[in-house]
Amino acid sequence: MAQLIDICNRALAQIAAGQIADFAEGSIEAREANRFAKPLLAELAEWAPWPWARARIALAEIANDRPAEWLHAYAAPTNLSQPLALRAVEDDAATLPAGGAFPFPLQDAAPLAFLYEAGRIYTNVANATLVYVRSNVTAPELPPLVARAFELELAARLALPVKKDASAAQALARAAELARMRAIAEEANKRGDRPARYVSEAEMARAGLSFLGDPA
Repeated sequence: MAQLIDICNRALAQIAAGQIADFAEGSIEAREANRFAKPLLAELAEWAPWPWARARIALAEIANDRPAEWLHAYAAPTNLSQPLALRAVEDDAATLPAGGAFPFPLQDAAPLAFLYEAGRIYTNVANATLVYVRSNVTAPELPPLVARAFELELAARLALPVKKDASAAQALARAAELARMRAIAEEANKRGDRPARYVSEAEMARAGLSFLGDPA
């Protein structure tokens, strides 16, 4: 996978600017690439719920300043970009469907409620584990189409300060948006994502399952 400076050089090539060997070399290309590239990486983490940037962590409980609204408050991870789901402590599954109309994992059929606000996660779930997208993604982690979208977006942002070319910046911004949509769609297709849907008690019973937290 490409290093950040490699992607920066590809972005600079998009605007016919000089290449760089180090972010500290003193050229305008190096200075502006250093100014824009790292913040853009953090921004990229918020573009989509990227599967390759997901993590899980058992949350640390903190003082609950909303006890009338939520039973528990937890400190959000320092590298949190997007909270995706909460998981409760559960016993190992004895049986699970191999396929069918259910979402997978089955827990997504009944998402656990939470609120992320001001660095805290509020929920009614005890001993909660958070599934989330990390903010500290790195260039070598980026799949090819995501790296291409990043490259074009970076080029769009570099065109004005490096080349004073507003028309190139606008054209590259349009190309970057298309590349971003393509990358997001490709990552969703890889996972076979489908929207979570309500699973009725009858459907669960036919599959020999029970609702989460209910006896089987």
